[in-house]
Amino acid sequence: MATANYSYSINIGGYTAQKNVIRTADHPNPYEVTLPAAFPVTSWVKTDANTAAGNLASGHGQTSGTYDVYWDGGARYGVDVTVSTNALTLDGGSGTDFPASADATVRVCKQVSINTYIDGDAVKIAFVNLGYTDSATDAVGRLLFEDAAGDDIADLDETDGIVANRAKVIDVEGGDTNVFAGDLITSCKASHSNTAAAATLQIVTLEDSTP
Repeated sequence: MATANYSYSINIGGYTAQKNVIRTADHPNPYEVTLPAAFPVTSWVKTDANTAAGNLASGHGQTSGTYDVYWDGGARYGVDVTVSTNALTLDGGSGTDFPASADATVRVCKQVSINTYIDGDAVKIAFVNLGYTDSATDAVGRLLFEDAAGDDIADLDETDGIVANRAKVIDVEGGDTNVFAGDLITSCKASHSNTAAAATLQIVTLEDSTP
């Protein structure tokens, strides 16, 4: 058997609260992947809600593909980005409408595809952590979990608590909604918004295959 120990404590002005739970199951299922830093976009021009253009600094090393786009106040995911030298054209995706032209906070991150084998229906507890060496890093991320047919099982972003250096715990046995439930998860597409440093993404589930 494998064990998960989840605890927290807080003390404010002499008032305290704490919690400690232990979950057991057949096996842990850990993934740890580096997400390369995002890239700032200059000369931003919005054509419509899901079409835009901009530039990357020379030497960026990026290629055409599927990106997640972040800016102060919004994000758009699964965007088709064409890279021509330093020029970008962006189209499609889902999420917030692109920001107005000349927005100086836009950054792009090419999705990293992670091969997984997560039996969501067997999860008893799980956590996701977007970690950075600098504890003061201000960043958010997005994780799209899919089955073998490409159907979305779970789509987690800033609104779900995917933020820098703050583990999101999903205690299914303790009553939390099991966001991983459904068909077997075979891939996760991940990105983050920080242009200063790479992120260490941890996805760890504790699964009971013989409930």
